[in-house]
Amino acid sequence: MQQLKWGLLGTGWIAEQFANALADLPGAQRWSVLSRNQTSAETFAQTHQFAHAHSDIETFLADPELDVVVIGSPHPRHAEQTIACLNAGKHVLCEKPMGINSQQVEAMIDAAKANQRFLMEAMWMWFHPSTLKAKALIEEGAIGTPHLFHADFSVHFPFDPTHRMYDPALGGGALLDIGIYPLALALYLFGAPSSVYGQAQIGKTGVDEQESIILQYADGRHANCVASVRAAGPCEATITGSNGYIRFQRNFWHSQQLLVASNGQTETLDLPFIGNGYVTEVAHVAECIQAGLIESPIVTWEASRSLINTMDQLRQSWGIQYPDER
Repeated sequence: MQQLKWGLLGTGWIAEQFANALADLPGAQRWSVLSRNQTSAETFAQTHQFAHAHSDIETFLADPELDVVVIGSPHPRHAEQTIACLNAGKHVLCEKPMGINSQQVEAMIDAAKANQRFLMEAMWMWFHPSTLKAKALIEEGAIGTPHLFHADFSVHFPFDPTHRMYDPALGGGALLDIGIYPLALALYLFGAPSSVYGQAQIGKTGVDEQESIILQYADGRHANCVASVRAAGPCEATITGSNGYIRFQRNFWHSQQLLVASNGQTETLDLPFIGNGYVTEVAHVAECIQAGLIESPIVTWEASRSLINTMDQLRQSWGIQYPDER
């Protein structure tokens, strides 16, 4: 099978995670890195053993040997950079959220179709053993009929108007950065809701600093999603059914343990992932590309549409617009 040559667009924390995952993926060639600063690009490339370092996107994309690009820049840049990569004939794994609104996501999908190149939103949580096991247990009826979902992603970030969490120009706010995780897990386990309702607290810079969201389903199920950059919460997720519940232990988005309570019996399942948790995701991307696919059968384009449409509805109800949308 073809050994893919990977490039990273960005040299921040998320790029480091993908660089480490690629080091753990047999056959993945760490090929090139793009940063706005040449020194940063060269330092990152040397540290993580990438062959080439660039500070110019045209030069980065002109390389005929580069196969797939991981977009790890701030989310307002995702759409423009992803479309540029696709138009240059590169496959793309784009960090979440894929775009800041549904119009951007549709444009990205259109570019993937037009260029017949693979495009996937990076949803590492959907590839973790704990997530897969929880879904299987629900489908097997281990907790009876599922009725409720609750997930909390609350991490305190000291207020700084220039920080990405608080800066509207960087797509700041809890929803797109951390609120996306409980929403994505609810959509993965329960599917798309019939209605969405949420309340948010808007901070000094005009972004959402915390929110409570309810997803309602036609069959009566509810999903409650909480996110905050003001508070420090347990960061757990629970699915409750007629016969028991499944709980993702702390930091549910990369938990390696499930607590399963069913019919009066309780069991803790240890479900470790490979490496830093990103390996299975990048391996899936490689398999899809090698199979000639342009869309993942797991993180489908429709799943990305459902997620961004839900967040669009919420932001519209809260009166939040980012500078690029005005």
